[in-house]
Amino acid sequence: MDETAKRHCTEDVGGGSSGEKGGGSSDGDFEPSMGRFTDHIIIDVLEKIDLASLCTAACVSPTFNSAVAYRLPFVSSSDLSARLRRRSSPPLMDFRLSLLIEFAGCDAPELFKRKLAVMLQKSLSITIRGTSRDVFDVRPLGQFLPPSLKKLKLQQTDARLFVLWLDAVRKIPLFNLRNLSLVLDLISDDLLITVVHSLPHLVELDLEDRPFTLSSVGDLTNIGLQALKFCECLIALSIVRSKMNCPASFTRVDNKGMFHVSEGCKRLESVKLGGFAKVTEAGYSSILYSCRNLKKFEVLTSPLLSDSVIDNMTGVARSVVELRLSSCSLLTSEALEHLSSFRKLEVLDTSGCERIGDQAPFYISKVTTLTRLNLAKARITDVGLALLGAGDLPIVQLCIRKCEKVTDKGIKSLFHADRKICKTLSVLDVGYIPKITDAAIFTIATAAKALTDLSLRFCNGVTDAAVQMLMDRPNHNSSQLQMLDLCSCRGLSAEAIMLPLPLYAFHRLRWLGIGLTDIVAKEAFSPQSARRDPGLLCAVFAVTLGAVMDGNGTKSDD
Repeated sequence: MDETAKRHCTEDVGGGSSGEKGGGSSDGDFEPSMGRFTDHIIIDVLEKIDLASLCTAACVSPTFNSAVAYRLPFVSSSDLSARLRRRSSPPLMDFRLSLLIEFAGCDAPELFKRKLAVMLQKSLSITIRGTSRDVFDVRPLGQFLPPSLKKLKLQQTDARLFVLWLDAVRKIPLFNLRNLSLVLDLISDDLLITVVHSLPHLVELDLEDRPFTLSSVGDLTNIGLQALKFCECLIALSIVRSKMNCPASFTRVDNKGMFHVSEGCKRLESVKLGGFAKVTEAGYSSILYSCRNLKKFEVLTSPLLSDSVIDNMTGVARSVVELRLSSCSLLTSEALEHLSSFRKLEVLDTSGCERIGDQAPFYISKVTTLTRLNLAKARITDVGLALLGAGDLPIVQLCIRKCEKVTDKGIKSLFHADRKICKTLSVLDVGYIPKITDAAIFTIATAAKALTDLSLRFCNGVTDAAVQMLMDRPNHNSSQLQMLDLCSCRGLSAEAIMLPLPLYAFHRLRWLGIGLTDIVAKEAFSPQSARRDPGLLCAVFAVTLGAVMDGNGTKSDD
């Protein structure tokens, strides 16, 4: 370990009674408490952690940063916090200067301001996460903003305070924010107009609101969307209304608002629109006609969107990589009839479209580039899965959650004859399917050679025998599973999974969902036994794997 690490690890720590700073000092200093651990203890702990966690640990303190660099000599310590982000980031962005703050209230505001000022001196990217109860007050942030800041992500903040703050900070010399992402209580015309006039060089704008009432007072209208024409550099736009707190939607925006977007934002490459209850396919189609470089198109919870929207995508079909049309109640299988014209399509999501039937998998099977597919809540049967399997697609992620007519036979036909999916499938969600039994799990365990994430939530036909199959898969000496969701599988006994796990079983498992099962109800599971499996996170409540899988494209609707 280098001198920096040794210096931090051997620094004297004052006792609490003497009034000196120690591990529990009220001023929040973390480094002195690290002196209680010797070099070999820290390194021994780090040797048991995967690369992703090592990179996270490296961001915590200079001690961990140096220790991780010692553990991974092939990675420079300054690169550790950036290593995972670089793969999906623009090559010119220096992510060594990224900053993430988890915000959970602030009992010592002066301490927060002082620490924040130090961290913000060179940051190019800032992410601050809060909760609905601990809403981040953005105003103190303006005192420390570096002119070099390019990306700001706030979750969750007050819209009114943000408007006041932004109106003030836009006067900072050289302030040139390019990427803004906000989770708010309400998206209004005032907010959108202030954003576009204050940040005319925005490249990406991501807005999500979570209103607590159904009132449309002060809500977004067509006028607010018209202001987007001033963002001439905009290539990614996301405006979504969440139903987290109440079933609200944008009721004061219609097709005219979408026409404003299509006329003023023709350079868009990524569009995500959710909760626009009065917009029809005519409004969405205007964007598709105008934005000829479109690569990602997503519409959520749009009750007036019909099948003809995809017919109007012929102009962008050759460029679209991701197509997500979720919870659109009018959408049927016929909407996907011309899907084969999408030559580069990799991601298709029709989750929540309950009128999608067995004909849809036949159309989907013609898209040979498809790797991620979500058909949650579709009315497909075993026939549909057989048609999908016959297409021999290289699917990596598949979700058929709540496709209640699927049986073991359909799962078998999907993996029939050693198709590509047997070698490529990594993430599979077959939750909430009542006719799934141990036979289907045996098929999955035998055929899916690359499987890492599996959700069997609410599959009551799954028993202890299925778990044993997964623990000793025929195609490997031990399982590759990293995430396994068994929540609410009523067919499991209290002895289905005993912790600590045997050495030969689930040696890569990092997340295990066992909530609402006899494993927890009959107290066969204990926190003490879980601690003997380092790195294993056990969800003993009804925590959904969907929240974990959301990061790689498989979303949960629980």
